[in-house]
Amino acid sequence: MVETGSRVQRYEIGAVISRAFETIGANFLLFCGLALVLAGIPQFGIQYWQAFHVSAQVNVNDGSYFFDRNYWSTILLGWLVSMIAGVILQSALTRATVMHLSGERPQFAQCFEVGIRLLPPMIVIAVLSFLGIMVGMLFLIVPGVVLWVVWSVVAPAYVQEKIGIFEAFSRSAALTKDARFSIFFTQIIMALLIWIVGIPLGYITGAFTMGGNLFLVALTGAATSALGSMVMVAGQASIYVELRQVKEGIAPSELEAIFA
Repeated sequence: MVETGSRVQRYEIGAVISRAFETIGANFLLFCGLALVLAGIPQFGIQYWQAFHVSAQVNVNDGSYFFDRNYWSTILLGWLVSMIAGVILQSALTRATVMHLSGERPQFAQCFEVGIRLLPPMIVIAVLSFLGIMVGMLFLIVPGVVLWVVWSVVAPAYVQEKIGIFEAFSRSAALTKDARFSIFFTQIIMALLIWIVGIPLGYITGAFTMGGNLFLVALTGAATSALGSMVMVAGQASIYVELRQVKEGIAPSELEAIFA
């Protein structure tokens, strides 16, 4: 919390969600373009390629595929492509969100360049976050959920503040302190909204799967991935902006001056 005159500012879940969707709506073509290039197209290619190669090269009926090298190499390649594209997308959309909330007009090339430039350190951040949360999940799940919330703004902090990798983790822990329950519910609400919007796509995907149309299955899967990615990244960036305003009294319009 931060006091502004006689008014005490508090973390507002509604304000965060509203900012996220307002940002997407105001920059719809930009967000869709970045999500399409960095989530939709890679996901489509991976699903379509895996569907043909896995079904053609391994026997999925007797369980022997679990020990097949072709199966695991396909899964590993898909995971690597998804991770790299996802990391670039996270950096690009984080910059786009913060720029919009600061009153700037984000551009595709500008945001994409940030994603490419920050790729190596953001991969390290993604791997460290994933490993930490997975280890936490092994201990009755709760520690993993706690780390998920504590580290929820690591990426925005790193992208926006130009700090070190480990400093970004500490920064996220400091910013989220005293607001973690609210952040947890914010992310749950965002995930539920994505799930609700994705229900029609799920039915469509199921229909295409039953019809054996692998192209359309991959296409709807790509659309779902792109939608979820842009909403969750915009949500994380909005959480970061809200925390800076509540805890440090820094208005969104002042963030770009700090970045510069």
